[in-house]
Amino acid sequence: MKKCYYGLAALILAVPLLAGCADSGKNAGEELSDTEAMIASALDFNAKDYVKLGEYENLTVEYPLPYVSEEDVQMYVDSLVDENTEYNEVDRAAANGDMVNIDFEGTIDGEAFEGGSAEDYEFILGNGEFLEDFESNIIGQAAGGTVTFQSKFPDDYYEEVAGKTAEFTVTVNSVSEVVVPEYTDELVAKSTEEYSDMKEYEQAIREELMIEAQGESEEEAKNNAIAAAVDNAKIDGYPQTLYDYCYYDTISIYKSYAGLYGMEYEDFKAEYMEDDEVEQIVMETVNEILVCQAIAKKEGLEITKSNYEKLAKEVALEYGYETLEEFQTDYNETEIKIILLQERVGDFLYESAELEEVSWEEYDSESQE
Repeated sequence: MKKCYYGLAALILAVPLLAGCADSGKNAGEELSDTEAMIASALDFNAKDYVKLGEYENLTVEYPLPYVSEEDVQMYVDSLVDENTEYNEVDRAAANGDMVNIDFEGTIDGEAFEGGSAEDYEFILGNGEFLEDFESNIIGQAAGGTVTFQSKFPDDYYEEVAGKTAEFTVTVNSVSEVVVPEYTDELVAKSTEEYSDMKEYEQAIREELMIEAQGESEEEAKNNAIAAAVDNAKIDGYPQTLYDYCYYDTISIYKSYAGLYGMEYEDFKAEYMEDDEVEQIVMETVNEILVCQAIAKKEGLEITKSNYEKLAKEVALEYGYETLEEFQTDYNETEIKIILLQERVGDFLYESAELEEVSWEEYDSESQE
């Protein structure tokens, strides 16, 4: 069982509160009147009012065994080759394997459609980025050439265009020959300055990836320990301020996601979320914070005024920020406190846990059930 990340990780959209569960009659769907006050007061509660802890030490939790595949290593090798690949503009007709820069406009029944037009778009012919007949009409065109053609979308394509025929007008702005270097000891030595040959470079990649894999496996085990502690606890209700904060933060995140898809929030929710999924995820988050707060109180792991700055500076560095001030421009104090709370409680539970080693394949299959 996996923990539901809060704050930095993806959360699912909230739905109206369950009747009788909160401390007030306010509906989650109502607009929050004082956002700053709500954020500041989200953690102002006594967890003992809501949580009776069960077993949380010496828990048996799954630990997915860290491993590094050859495919993982090859990705780094490919990246090194890509970094040294040259794109030389040529004065000839485009051929398979060339990179082209194009402007294109597409219409269906005379109307423009989403994703059907772009300017200065670069891609490599033959990589399958576009439909085969789209690319075949560009092959043979030189820079400055314009071609108009029809292309039918497959029946299993995106719903908006599936099975429809579009007319495209494409102008080729440039054609570049792609010169891919051979992966050799010389390329490694020239490009990295740290490694003299392929063997040394690939061994260093494996070691670095294994460190990352070990950290990921530990985090999963910590998440599983927190989830087990939540399952073992008895939870009766929750503070309204905490739910409101979770709701507010979740909606903010998913409105941003909707924007990335070029969608309105409600449309994004309807297309990508199950009806009962949102309430489940929000309540899992609320319950996790309640239980973590209860454990922190009992074990002396609380985030206080005296230790907040020191702990926050440490986690800021872990997240790639040079200063706490920079970290706090992206995350509010409540969000940072929740991150710290989860880290401290997760570390504490992990130290006493009995780890049940499983393969990642087995672990992933169980999480999808």
